[in-house]
This record gives sequence, structure tokens and C-alpha cells, in this order.
Amino acid sequence: MASADGPGSSTGPGRPTAWMAAAGVLGIAVAVLAGLLVWRWDGNGDAAGTTSSGPGWAATGPRAPTHEHADFAVVIRGERFDFGQPQFISDTEGKELSEHVHIHAPRFTVVHVHSTLVTWGEFFQSLGFKLTDPSFPGVTDERTCLELPSGEKLCNTASERWSFIANGVPVDGLATVNIGDLDRVLFSYGPETPEEALAKYWGLVTDQACIPSELCKARIPADEPPETCSGRGTCTR
Repeated sequence: MASADGPGSSTGPGRPTAWMAAAGVLGIAVAVLAGLLVWRWDGNGDAAGTTSSGPGWAATGPRAPTHEHADFAVVIRGERFDFGQPQFISDTEGKELSEHVHIHAPRFTVVHVHSTLVTWGEFFQSLGFKLTDPSFPGVTDERTCLELPSGEKLCNTASERWSFIANGVPVDGLATVNIGDLDRVLFSYGPETPEEALAKYWGLVTDQACIPSELCKARIPADEPPETCSGRGTCTR
């Protein structure tokens, strides 16, 4: 006669094993759900890297007011991209392209960050760009691309590639990296290796973020215009 505690019994040793398997599945489901709560996908509802639109980088967690600045440059085949064009500038308070992050005169190489948790990917997205790079899990080097507002896509190929330099150090990607106060960042596309891009183009990254952050007051011009504050009262002035 089979024992009441045998493998076929509902109360036997097989029962804890089944519960352990179920708990493992539940743990995986919870981890996936937690990941979705941290990041939202792009407007098409597709996972990052599965469509041409790429992921949406805006954080869904709680943001806090801040006012920080960073210098940046985008260099495409040896030419620095001009962010002083009207479509990229937010100079009317309350009508910024993004309340969280934007550019305004007189420095078009300086990013103004007004909320915490702002990433470089979100910044580019606010200007009509779409950046996809290996800083996001699942995005491989060969799928690294920056789509311009014109619709042109610049992706890694055998002859050209993106180089990402943060504070003088080559990194794999920056799309999901938070923008920090006084950061200096280079995005370079061309035949150069990251080390070559650093040597050739690092001088195109300005060091003016300290002026609006008021951390180098001796350099602040007497006619410096007042800072806009996204209507949130986050300016330090």
C-alpha cells in the first residue's frame, strides 16, 4: 500500500517542492513588474529596442525640484551639432519643451535640469531625438543609434560608431544615465574609436555649466540674463 506520505500524496514531500516552484515563478513576476514601474516604455507600448522609435526614457518615480547644469556636445562626422537652432531652445517661462530639462540662451551647450531623475535619453527625447544605447539592458552595441529630429538614423556600423565620453572617460552608453551637476559629456559619431574621439573632440565640450549653477561667480557676466525656472520656483537665484 502506498504510504500517505509518499510522492503521490497531496501532503507528502512533493508538496513543498511544488510550493517552492510556484514561489520562484511569483518572484520573477514581481521583479518584472518592479522593472516596469521604474521605467515606462515608448508611446507605442513596445519594449525598449523593439521598434524604430526606441524606448521612452522618462522616469515614473517621484521627482524633486532641483536646478543643475551640465555641458555637452554632439559631434557628427567631425562637426558639432548646432543646438542653438530655434526648435531646440526654451526661452519662454512656462512654455519650455520640457519642464524637467531644456536649453536656453545664451548657452546652447549647457543643459538646464529642473527635476531629479532626468537622464540624457530623456533630454534628447524632449528635443525630438531618440537615443538607444547599451546603457539600457538588452540594447547591444550594434543596435546603438541616435535618430535625429529629421528622421535620419545614425547607427553603429562596421565603419562608423557612437562614442560616449562622460567627464573625460569613455563609457558604453548614456541614455539611462542621470544628468549630474557640472557633468561634461561628449556624444561622437564617426570612424573614430572612443579614445580617438576623446583626443579629437573633447575640446568641443564647454565648461560653462558652473556659470548658471553659480559655482564660478567670478565668471558670471555682468549682463547675465536671469534664469528661467519652469514656473516651479526652482532657481537658485
